[in-house]
Amino acid sequence: MVDPNDKKAIVELLQGKTLSVYALLLTKGRMGVREVARELKLSSPSLALHHLTKLMDHGIIEKDAHGEYGVRRTVYVGTMTLFLKTGKYLFPRFVFLITLISMILTAYLVFFLSIPPDGKDILFLSVCTIVIIVLLFETRRIWSLKPF
Repeated sequence: MVDPNDKKAIVELLQGKTLSVYALLLTKGRMGVREVARELKLSSPSLALHHLTKLMDHGIIEKDAHGEYGVRRTVYVGTMTLFLKTGKYLFPRFVFLITLISMILTAYLVFFLSIPPDGKDILFLSVCTIVIIVLLFETRRIWSLKPF
């Protein structure tokens, strides 16, 4: 078994299909070899087993008595650092910023917007709108990098 605290080895391990297998187990929970192969459209279950074995050797996943694999410890490296796990779902980090800024914008519109809008209102609305558009663009870009 490889040293589970060797960050460099884990970064090298979690790339390509191995990262996809890890992310799948992180989001779906315990799965068997055939389920992993089917879900990721791998050519054979032996290829899924190869990636699962690599992850087990690094102490990232474990195998239970029923032959199912599950995440033993959560590791964020590479593109995984761009996501947050809530429950069984992975979300790009920017989703939460978009939500926060949208709530601030809504509160401003409800409580502080003067009628008719003056310069400070237009400036605030413009800046918030531009920030939300940029964050949406970046979130879409990150979502396309998703390893699962």
